[in-house]
Amino acid sequence: MSETPCLILVVDDDAVNRDLLTRRLERKCYTTAAAGGGPEALAYLTAHSPDMVLLDWQMPGMSGLDVLHEIRKGECSSRLPVLMVTARTQTEDIVTALEG
Repeated sequence: MSETPCLILVVDDDAVNRDLLTRRLERKCYTTAAAGGGPEALAYLTAHSPDMVLLDWQMPGMSGLDVLHEIRKGECSSRLPVLMVTARTQTEDIVTALEG
């Protein structure tokens, strides 16, 4: 019996970062989908059920934190893990994301 690879949704407004992350994950035998921003990610999540979301914190229009709040309205953290990607170092920002 073969296992289905884990599906990871990569959300980043920077096309280079998105491409880099998806290619690295695919080399490790993960299946990936990509979204260029918050609205695109939420639309994808309405139609599909990834196993995990890799979410950029800083995006124009709808931040990663905004996207996380929308995700948590419909999915609990044990059902859909979300990993926030950020260069931010403020403790308050990190705590806010963890509470999402």
